[in-house]
Amino acid sequence: MTTPPWGSQMPGHPPGPPHGVPGYPPQPHSGPPAPSPGGYPVPPQGHPAAPPYGHPVAQPPGYPAPPQAAAPPGYPPHAAPPPGYQPAPPNLELPGSTPAVKAYLAAVTHHMTLGRMQIAQHMVGPLMSMVGVTAVIATALNPIDLVLCVATLEEISPAAVDDFPRQVDGFAKKQRRRSVFGVKGGAMGVAALVSERVHPAAVQALRNRPMSFGSVVTPAVVDLGNRQLHIASNTPAIGLAMWHGVRSQARSYLPEPRLVLG
Repeated sequence: MTTPPWGSQMPGHPPGPPHGVPGYPPQPHSGPPAPSPGGYPVPPQGHPAAPPYGHPVAQPPGYPAPPQAAAPPGYPPHAAPPPGYQPAPPNLELPGSTPAVKAYLAAVTHHMTLGRMQIAQHMVGPLMSMVGVTAVIATALNPIDLVLCVATLEEISPAAVDDFPRQVDGFAKKQRRRSVFGVKGGAMGVAALVSERVHPAAVQALRNRPMSFGSVVTPAVVDLGNRQLHIASNTPAIGLAMWHGVRSQARSYLPEPRLVLG
């Protein structure tokens, strides 16, 4: 994969998936081993015998004990979670994130969690992005999904503002569900770029444009340096009924930087 003409996420590195996601270390397989079939010899000398079924497996010397899931606040260990309890979302990081960018992404993740979005990291075009997906209209007659894609850059350029919504549109098309009539439903997309440096012409390049049939994607620029949030405000004639809705969704999930960073 080559570096896009409008910049990369990390200095000196082409865009690509990070080496591992913080908070998701590889987990060893654990659990009770299957009992030995009848007639088989006991384990050789120096090999520990398998514990009875239902008992924890002893860790080999030098290995840390497997982590235990924390109980919800106010509940004893191993208790069933209360109704509606949701664990805290993973702290996803994007390449090249500065402390200010990390703080803003944490705020966006919090809003995504409140909106019951499915949160993950995906390559959206050439950029590793934090993606949240939720149903705006869940009915099978005319399903409409919201796809929020947030990516970071060293500096947001006009070319990035022009290209990233197209990449989000292509990604959102793959998320669209089929209706009971066999045709794909609609999708609302938000293409948000976050940086502490924004080219002066990048904000002027913000505009809503018709893209795929059944999809509307609004671009947004989050200027952390000047503590400003910019969302395209024009309304194309095609998809007229959906543009106001997608702009409202963008403002619901993208907080004002001054409220996050002060």
